Amino acid sequence: MDYLDAVVEATGEHDSALREVLQEDHDEEEVREFLSDAIRSKIRRDFVASRLKQTVEDTATVPDLDDPPELPERSDEEPILVRKYLDLSKFVSLLQDGIWFSRLDNFDDDYEGRVSDKTVRHRFDKWEYLEFEDDPPPYDLRQMYAAEDEILRKQSFVSCWRYGGEESAVFWNAYINDGNGVAVETTLNTLSSAMERADREVLIGKVNYREYKGSDERFAANGVDRVFHKRIAFGDEKELRLLARQELNDLDLEVSETGDIDMELEADPGFNLKVDPEDLIERIILPPDINDRQLTQVVQLMEYHDITAEIWRSMLDVSPGTTAPIQVTGDDAGKIARDDMRHARLVDKSEYW
Repeated sequence: MDYLDAVVEATGEHDSALREVLQEDHDEEEVREFLSDAIRSKIRRDFVASRLKQTVEDTATVPDLDDPPELPERSDEEPILVRKYLDLSKFVSLLQDGIWFSRLDNFDDDYEGRVSDKTVRHRFDKWEYLEFEDDPPPYDLRQMYAAEDEILRKQSFVSCWRYGGEESAVFWNAYINDGNGVAVETTLNTLSSAMERADREVLIGKVNYREYKGSDERFAANGVDRVFHKRIAFGDEKELRLLARQELNDLDLEVSETGDIDMELEADPGFNLKVDPEDLIERIILPPDINDRQLTQVVQLMEYHDITAEIWRSMLDVSPGTTAPIQVTGDDAGKIARDDMRHARLVDKSEYW
């Protein structure tokens, strides 16, 4: 919306003749001086309302990206392992309903979906309202940007996984209570293929960890990039994130005469993305110190849902003397070590039916 369009909109005169007269007989500065304060204020408020409504439309879909989210570094030799730690109820939900995507602003970290300090400063340095340069808007730019940020956070939904390396004792303790749960293990390629078959568009990328406060580095500047950034304090998570978008259920927006932006948003807390668990799950990892009753529950759940993936005991339960005490060299060394470990960890399901 340019300035003359805004004049026509604010005055309620939708006749194209008005715009033609304004264009032919007056330059923009003359039009500004001619308008009353009330009309000038309404123009500016309408402009903000229009921008925020456009933000809602732009955020409702995953954009086409020239620079998609960064993936973990791949190796030609070994697939990238990806795990999701789930308590038993969430594991059942995955098997029955699919992968849960939670709304971004529901996470405990208030910085989710926020921009860096440098990006905030860049916003004000850029001063995006140049057409109002001599006629400052009657609202706080911080309010407008905060409103845009909140729209993005309420229309962005993510599922969090952990990539690479071995199991995490910290994650077992954080997500699994008293052995009631599992870690679902897959590979990045398998997870990506599952998302390609899903009925929603999903972006996959690793989370980058940066210092938000006091840094002079500009990052998390656009609506996608900021979803794949978190504060450096969370760096141990090694998070792989799935991002999907969903429209708001309702938007009530008003820019008052005093310049305050009043916005009420309604959005779902999250949704399940249906996947075939048999195609997704490569292996089930049991929590440390799981008891036989809990293990039986896991086996029965997998049998009920026709999941044929292997069940492995936790690496943390493997005794120090598991590997054969012989020296192995050459190309077979890695295979023998992996076979030893698989034998030590593999659960015989038939013992728990």
